[in-house]
Amino acid sequence: MLGRKATMTPTDEQQAILDRPPTGTIKVLAGAGCGKTSTLVQYAARWPGRGLYLAFNSAIAREAAARFPRNIEARTAHSFAFRQLGFSRGKPELVNRYLDRHLDPFEALIRPVPGVPQARLRSLILGTIDRFLIDEGTRISHRHCDLADKTQNRAVREIAGAITLKLLKFADHDLPITHDTYLKQFEMKQRIAGFDYLLLDEAQDLNPVLISIARKAGLPTIVVGDPYQSIYRFRGAVDAMDAFDAEELTLTQSWRFGQAIAQVANAILRHSSKPPRHRLTGNPAITTTITRYGGRVAMQPGTAILARTNARLFQSLAGIDRPFHLVGGIRDLHRQLTSAHALAQGQRHRVADESIARFSSWRNLEYAADHGDGEMRRVRDIVDQHGPRLATLLERLNGLHRDAEADAQIVVSTAHKAKGREWDNVVVLDDFDPPADLAARRRGDAKKTVDTDQQINLLYVACTRARRRLYLAPPLHDALA
Repeated sequence: MLGRKATMTPTDEQQAILDRPPTGTIKVLAGAGCGKTSTLVQYAARWPGRGLYLAFNSAIAREAAARFPRNIEARTAHSFAFRQLGFSRGKPELVNRYLDRHLDPFEALIRPVPGVPQARLRSLILGTIDRFLIDEGTRISHRHCDLADKTQNRAVREIAGAITLKLLKFADHDLPITHDTYLKQFEMKQRIAGFDYLLLDEAQDLNPVLISIARKAGLPTIVVGDPYQSIYRFRGAVDAMDAFDAEELTLTQSWRFGQAIAQVANAILRHSSKPPRHRLTGNPAITTTITRYGGRVAMQPGTAILARTNARLFQSLAGIDRPFHLVGGIRDLHRQLTSAHALAQGQRHRVADESIARFSSWRNLEYAADHGDGEMRRVRDIVDQHGPRLATLLERLNGLHRDAEADAQIVVSTAHKAKGREWDNVVVLDDFDPPADLAARRRGDAKKTVDTDQQINLLYVACTRARRRLYLAPPLHDALA
């Protein structure tokens, strides 16, 4: 959903934005459900120059395109770059990410690095390429390679650089490329042109390469986002709201939910390392309730169950006997648990999930489970509990899963996949830590501060998906309600 109708009378906050002509850059800090897209639609009608609206999410871009006036072109940054690059030799084969097999054509370039096992070397090369492609700039640097030893770091970077140079020349080869590859090529070789201003949405979670593209455009830019919905730092995203030095305006009136949920949101965010200066206000026309979740909820349309991890979602689904829809599809859940079972059986070559592949053995995963990794603790418990029956259980869930949400009786999702969505009734499960507990873990540690802030943001995202009724697991309800 994209929020409040653009035809409604603007609030004072919206009017302040509409009154700023697109002659310079402004930042709009918009809380959950505060009608940011509606405000941008009104802005485009108020200032009829030719504008380019960019969003990272394709579904948001499609919905926005249906609402903007004709003077605005609405696209994802990837689709815009793909079209601009032309591809005179035809469209390349596109893959979501580079895998080990994609290095095979470059075997001659992969020379041994002393002290680095060959199997790990290929993984390091792939990681270095991935980090460079989503970063700004034209050179692979030491920060793109995950090796502390300077000599080894330099050697891996040289190999990755030689391979990347060939991958970026996709006009000269028929090899598969990722979406990040052609976007990087656009950032390095071209710039946005033919527009009077730029509308940059969901700016709290952009890759540095996207920020670079926006800045290189040299256009007046309306940068819109919610810093407290930044939840993709683990993918290399950064908060573009900090990257632009510009006047800040706010949208704090939520139209999605009433004051009770707004109060929960404010209670969560006050534990951030940088609490918001402006409190979120609920919609006075909507009555919302906060309820302690006791393990059961009426299976009525418009209900979603949200968890932090796939493992907790599986636990909630293990006994289900009715059609359900998993936002984003069931493949990720299936891959994680089958990979965990393979690792437990000593079949590491069958591990395909990233969260499991980082462990060299089942013993290492168990160690993480016993020392604070809540997700791996649940994964271990699932494998221990279901063992050889796990494959049968996953097949049963495959049979109950519905690709279309309208065909299901209940919706389940991770909080990450639920971002940008909303439902009348939302259940937030118990694998989220109370925000005060997260804040207590910081103790001045910069890395822990980033990690805990991301978890606080994720809880905020989960709770603000609800419109009417929010059900909180006991630890969260006790802390927030």
